[in-house]
Amino acid sequence: VMKDHPPQNGLRVLEGNKMTPPTKIFIIDSDRLSLVTLSLWLDQVRDFEIVGTSLPTGNLERRTADAQADLVILNISSPSIDALSVLRRLKQMKQDMPVILLYDGEKHDLDGPLTLESDAQLSPEVSLKELVDVIKKFGHRQKVMSVPMFMVKAG
Repeated sequence: VMKDHPPQNGLRVLEGNKMTPPTKIFIIDSDRLSLVTLSLWLDQVRDFEIVGTSLPTGNLERRTADAQADLVILNISSPSIDALSVLRRLKQMKQDMPVILLYDGEKHDLDGPLTLESDAQLSPEVSLKELVDVIKKFGHRQKVMSVPMFMVKAG
């Protein structure tokens, strides 16, 4: 049985010398209150690290790239966000980075490019546990895809 120890230098240490870095999350929202609230909620989850938050502004790509996030949460509940434009800017920057959409309203409102180009779509009424489960799923997938592979010749 592996025991989990408190994080050290951004890494979770497991007995047996296995280390699992936390999932790095970047949150985008045009509503400052919901941005802070979501950030505080997710910051309580041991395996997550909030590496940045932003309003959907012009320097979004630079801020997201500098944060080196594993995934982005984009809250499109606010009508002032041009969600498709923001989503496409993120995907142009790093095509394989998962983007999770939080939305208000009906699921059918997301039909089309928003559904096709994002990785997951969740209503804001979703429980924190469900959101955490989706983040873990996509965060783990991103880490597996980006881990460098070293080939050692048997000899």
